[in-house]
Amino acid sequence: MRRIGPITAYGPLIIAALVMKGGTALATVPPGVSGGRSDTQGPSHSTRASSSTVHPMRVTPPGPRPASDRKAASAVRQPGLEQITVTSEHRRENPQKIATSLSVISGRELAARNVNSVFDLQYLTPSLQVTPQFGSGQPDFEIRGVGHQDYGSSNVSPVGVTMDGVAIPVPWASNGLMFDVARVEVLRGPQGTLYGRNTTGGAINYVFNQPTDHLAAGADVQIGSFSAQKYDFFLSGPVAAHVRMRLAGESQQGGAWQYDGAGAHLGATDRTALRWLTDMQVTDRLKAALDMHGSIDRSDGAGLHLFAPQTTQAVYRPGAPVFPQDHERDITRWGTSTSFARLIGISPGDKPYHHIDTGGASFKLDQSLSFATLSNLASYDVSSRREYDNFDASALALADVAFNSRANVFQDELRLVSTPGKRLDWVAGLYYGNEYLADQYYSGFTDATGLDRGVFYSTKVNTISGFGQGTLKLLPRLRLVGGVRVEHESRDLHDYRAFTYDLAGNVLNPGNRVARRTLDYTLPSWKVALHYDLAPHDLLYVSVSRGINSGGYTTYNTTNAQASSNPYQPEKLLAYEIGNKLDIPAAHLRLNVSAFYYDYHDQQVLSAAVNSQTGLIGAIANAPRSHLAGGEFEADWSPLKGLMLTQSGGWAVGQFDRFDAVYAATRVNGVFVPVTQNKKGVSLPAPKLTFNGSAVYRWRMGGYEASLGLNYSLRSTYRSLFGSLYDVAGYTLWGATASFAPHEGWWSLSAFGNNILDKKYDVTRNFFLTGDNIGLSGMPGVYGLRFGAHY
Repeated sequence: MRRIGPITAYGPLIIAALVMKGGTALATVPPGVSGGRSDTQGPSHSTRASSSTVHPMRVTPPGPRPASDRKAASAVRQPGLEQITVTSEHRRENPQKIATSLSVISGRELAARNVNSVFDLQYLTPSLQVTPQFGSGQPDFEIRGVGHQDYGSSNVSPVGVTMDGVAIPVPWASNGLMFDVARVEVLRGPQGTLYGRNTTGGAINYVFNQPTDHLAAGADVQIGSFSAQKYDFFLSGPVAAHVRMRLAGESQQGGAWQYDGAGAHLGATDRTALRWLTDMQVTDRLKAALDMHGSIDRSDGAGLHLFAPQTTQAVYRPGAPVFPQDHERDITRWGTSTSFARLIGISPGDKPYHHIDTGGASFKLDQSLSFATLSNLASYDVSSRREYDNFDASALALADVAFNSRANVFQDELRLVSTPGKRLDWVAGLYYGNEYLADQYYSGFTDATGLDRGVFYSTKVNTISGFGQGTLKLLPRLRLVGGVRVEHESRDLHDYRAFTYDLAGNVLNPGNRVARRTLDYTLPSWKVALHYDLAPHDLLYVSVSRGINSGGYTTYNTTNAQASSNPYQPEKLLAYEIGNKLDIPAAHLRLNVSAFYYDYHDQQVLSAAVNSQTGLIGAIANAPRSHLAGGEFEADWSPLKGLMLTQSGGWAVGQFDRFDAVYAATRVNGVFVPVTQNKKGVSLPAPKLTFNGSAVYRWRMGGYEASLGLNYSLRSTYRSLFGSLYDVAGYTLWGATASFAPHEGWWSLSAFGNNILDKKYDVTRNFFLTGDNIGLSGMPGVYGLRFGAHY
């Protein structure tokens, strides 16, 4: 039986207690005035990031707001389409006039839905998949089926992640705390003609709350199931003439929901982060912004379970026992051998852990010129990853791994944006990036092969690019968009060593090393689009764009470093898209739809290779030709005063057109050899359908405001390249929210329930060695209470 805490047991009663009869319905509150900075707060001096909102009708639960926000909210009393000014393309414009498919999740919605990490974002927006690879601390992002399933440290995802305009190219560094967030923007399709870095799948942009023109402060305390706790605070305002600051932080603790059957628990969170922002109006034409941030993570790792019998020992040692599959999703096991524990510096019984630390700073200058604004954004970030995982869901050392990685990233982007209001609007810029990574990656196979392994290397990446995009008004209703980006990248692999250790820790193959590998390329990406205004609130657009994603190296275990270190090539994606953005103000309805077709060349796929001693191992390969097709819709409707209904959905299907992949390993004369399969016509690994929806009702009760909401997220079966055994079954999760606060008051009380029907499901399934059939269970039903005080 799964153990539950008092909040889990009484969660439904807590939410029900907040629902009160009677009262007056409230109008919808657009996110532009309910979270983060809005135009109602007076002139903005923020120069740190662009912002975008595509759900101006979406309801957010009532709660404490800055004084200017409270004034704006109280002024809105009827449902309707609020027109929000945004700057997602480096200029102020209506988001419904931006010809691209994107979704925006407000900071208040993130808090109301208890979104604590990047892995929860997929339940709030269509066509997004975020998976912890093998249950590790490294997220894999997929948008419209375009992603990179890699648990290693050195490679770049086809989905870009930025934080206040600064790219996060190191994959594990994107799994940080999501606090003091104004909004998260999810852009679908190739990006790059407006920014310094290029992607094939899309981008996820975090926009943080900025310093305010008035003194403001707040704190939130949250308690939840399994003794989970979360503490947030911020302090913001002017500190001198033309200087504003904002200090914000968050700490998450507890929440261990898995156990080993003997009383030891796993899954506790222990992480803390701070962010300090400073804005300065240096002169009438010059603005400056400084961002300093850091985080410390000492959390437990995630526990895996056996979704099918584990035959690994029997494969390598005929006659060894077969372990039965697990039937309790919250039971897990861990442990390793004495030799592997000594190799990575732990005790054999230590719990898995994810220790990821980050720190850095960015500095931005904006200089207003007579014809444009000249901006320069420079940043330097450091991060480290110390992680120990059990990829065998057992106390044996069949497939245990550890990472000891550190990375330094310097970036500088110079951008010139034309003054708005002309017939031709344009953006042009230059980008330079320098990355250094030093990685140690260990694998413990003691109880399978009698050996342990270690991989050591460093990579150096230099990227230089030039980009530009223009929008030309051809006719009063017709606009032409054209953009181009040319990127040169050199990615060097240094001193790649793949060692095998005996049980005494002796290296058996000291010569298995490669001094250096180099991958260089210079490639263009581009975009052409037409926008046509069918009516004042109805935009039709078509676009064709080309995206590039960097190549790299498979830095996994191998007995042949020379062969395994051959680089895989950059992938190229040609995207065709058509979409329509429609507002019907009289009906309080917004409907955005889009459809796409992707033509893939050299798609980067986590396939498999064969180690002659251990069998199948993961390897990244290029699939020469493949394609994807699908679409999305997003709808917001306020049919009654105080009631908001939202619904979104995504559909994506794809196939390999040409790809011969390693499918299995068979033992011949004591040595494993590969078995290949023609993958033509095989579906690409992505859920075909994703749906998300919510209903929120807000009403007034005297001097108080209350809300009650219900939400759901559905995704269809995830098809694995490794056969139906590793398919992840589709699932639907239901959630609920409630809130209560005095009208224009300083405090608020809210409650949430996630997975309230306690659905049993997996978020990923995989294998690390042959017969190692492991899955990561999704979170069970959890409930929580949050109290906030804002001034």
